[in-house]
Amino acid sequence: MKTLPHRPMLALYQTLSPVQLAALERADWRRIEPGQGGEFFCYLKLRQRYAEMIARQWAVPVHGAGYVVRLLLPESALAGFDLETVAYREHLEYRVPTCELPALSSQLVGPARLVSVFREQHSYSVPERGVSTQGSSGDGTPLLALMN
Repeated sequence: MKTLPHRPMLALYQTLSPVQLAALERADWRRIEPGQGGEFFCYLKLRQRYAEMIARQWAVPVHGAGYVVRLLLPESALAGFDLETVAYREHLEYRVPTCELPALSSQLVGPARLVSVFREQHSYSVPERGVSTQGSSGDGTPLLALMN
């Protein structure tokens, strides 16, 4: 039997606005969303808690909601990007030029997964089985309904 080569994987987290989340859902959860407003870089966080802090403190006040998705990539796909520290040791992120996102998205291992939702009044984590690749929550509620 032929064995598959082992590729070390890395989970990264991205904070999204409602518009970015809707675009990701339309792309079948298989791309890294660029920032809004013509930003030159996309910041992919190494720690989920850091991405959640950004969602709560930046996305919710500006957009009324913030979302965190988990992206799984081969470590080799990130070899050309520097891992940077922002203010604190645990605030680690890859700064990826927006023009590199299509190539990086093509290396995603499986679909992005919604892991946290933050709104002005409520926030919650999405259980592991709570989001299917078909874009609905575990009870069949479309993900776009979670944004309202």
